Amino acid sequence: AEHLRGKKHQRLRALRAERRAQEQRSLFVTGFARGTSDVELADYFRTYGDVATVVMDKEKGAYAIVELREAAGRERALAEPRHHLDGHRLRVRPR
Repeated sequence: AEHLRGKKHQRLRALRAERRAQEQRSLFVTGFARGTSDVELADYFRTYGDVATVVMDKEKGAYAIVELREAAGRERALAEPRHHLDGHRLRVRPR
């Protein structure tokens, strides 16, 4: 019981809760052109809601994780059947 009230345990629980919340607001995106910037992706997904962060695979540029500020924005993006950016069809899935 004392362990569960400890600072380390509480911090870990808070971190896990935050990660779960981020997952509920995030999209896994592939299919964009090589050289596409995180700013371009953020601008595209801004039509679905405020974009909190865009994390891209720096080595290959093969995927990005787009985190929106609200889960409703994620749902709007997932409800869209097709996404296109600069002539490339994006594959958008839940994270």
